[in-house]
Amino acid sequence: MEAIFYLLVFASITCFAMVQTYGDPPDEINRFKVVNYICRHGTLPHGADPEVLLAGYGASYAFQPILTYIIQGFLLRFLRLFTDDGYVLLLAARMVNVLFGVLMAYFVRKIAKEAWESPYIQWTFTLLVVFLPQNIFIHSYVNTDSMAMLSVAIIFYVLLRAQRAGFDRRGCLLLSAGIILCAMSYYNAYGMIVAAILLFVGNYIHMDRVVRVEWKPLFRKGFYISLIVLLGIGWWFGRNAVLYNGDIIAMNARRECAILTASEEFNPLTRLTYRDGGKSLKEMLFDTGYITLLRDSFIAMFGPMIIPTHGLIYIYYKRLWIVACVAALLPVGKIEAACRKAKEVRKTRKTGTWREGSPAIKGINVVNAEGRNDYEEREGWKGGRKGKAFFYFCMALFCAITIGLSVYYSYTWEFQPQGRYILPVLIPFMYLVTVGIRKICWLGNMINAMIGKLICLGIMGYVMAAFGYSLFNRFLPYYLQGANMFSMWGKTFAP
Repeated sequence: MEAIFYLLVFASITCFAMVQTYGDPPDEINRFKVVNYICRHGTLPHGADPEVLLAGYGASYAFQPILTYIIQGFLLRFLRLFTDDGYVLLLAARMVNVLFGVLMAYFVRKIAKEAWESPYIQWTFTLLVVFLPQNIFIHSYVNTDSMAMLSVAIIFYVLLRAQRAGFDRRGCLLLSAGIILCAMSYYNAYGMIVAAILLFVGNYIHMDRVVRVEWKPLFRKGFYISLIVLLGIGWWFGRNAVLYNGDIIAMNARRECAILTASEEFNPLTRLTYRDGGKSLKEMLFDTGYITLLRDSFIAMFGPMIIPTHGLIYIYYKRLWIVACVAALLPVGKIEAACRKAKEVRKTRKTGTWREGSPAIKGINVVNAEGRNDYEEREGWKGGRKGKAFFYFCMALFCAITIGLSVYYSYTWEFQPQGRYILPVLIPFMYLVTVGIRKICWLGNMINAMIGKLICLGIMGYVMAAFGYSLFNRFLPYYLQGANMFSMWGKTFAP
């Protein structure tokens, strides 16, 4: 089943990648300028190089972390030894992101298995994340968002696994890799690095009657992770410092370049933004359709933000999220834990093995509404309920940072409200949604043991039907009736 799942993920993303025309996905032409520069010159461009500047907007994507473009550029440089066919080269660049999408799906499955025992809940979470139409789309064209999504999946898995196994060598290596990929991909996902640092430090702080810190493993493993991360990203930020007069993240350098190279309409000094136009943040959010467009493009909005899916898909996704998030707040776990413990007590009494204070009762493995043991005595969850609450807090902080950055840029730079700007929050958000679904299933099972399974199957069926409709009824007809990548097969063009 898992092999079929990965093949389906690969086929779905590849279908998107092979059909949409060059430059139709959001800003792909300007992103590909950096890839093309690396391909032709074999070196990394300066952010202000005329070959990579954005027409009208000024500056370029070369100011931002470009690890994805580096991989794609050198891959194309190798392939140009055999072909100059623009279709082949563009598709090869896109296939790098397709690979990132499949790897993300792999870590989403590992998250699901780590978080829940029930295969029904595991697959519900997996499909909710992977087959959200916008998630499939984001991996199908040249961008750095795809690597950011992969990095969030890796870091989330490591942090969830650490609640059971701590930060062992495997966990430290994976966390280092996730942070490197995140830091070298997309600034909007940097909140996940903040969450990782907080949870790593919190893992070695114990708050019982007094605060106790495990200093030795904290510094030893912290140094180990930091060293690997520094080796992975230090060269890039050091390069920025040299090229842009100490500006390691190159944000100020990018703005100064835009001032010199942008047209009047898009120049940072003269462009009209919501803030400069005197509109309040509240007016931008609620009077311009900002939230609606952000939500809908988080679910499905293809091409240059002009190909929506069916209106009912947006409505039912929204309703599912609202119901599940409300259900996630219900104290079902405590009720279920009490019921299961009482059941085990009755069972042990019946078999004659019960006695007051028995380890069989005290350490009973109770599976709660989230699918895991909920007792603080459980050694696997560091800090018990407090540790779990801190994990949720850090994920909420990550989501707040990501969404906050998107809103801030829209308000001060007039970035279009696009769901891809907040898509990195997909995994923690769907984790919360799945917690709610798990609790609804448990309540349903109190009536009939099949209800919970039917609920999961129904949600999975809806997710796949929504994706299938979006692909076969909206995306493919739009491109197959006009210009598409298949019509360019065998023709040479210069991206």
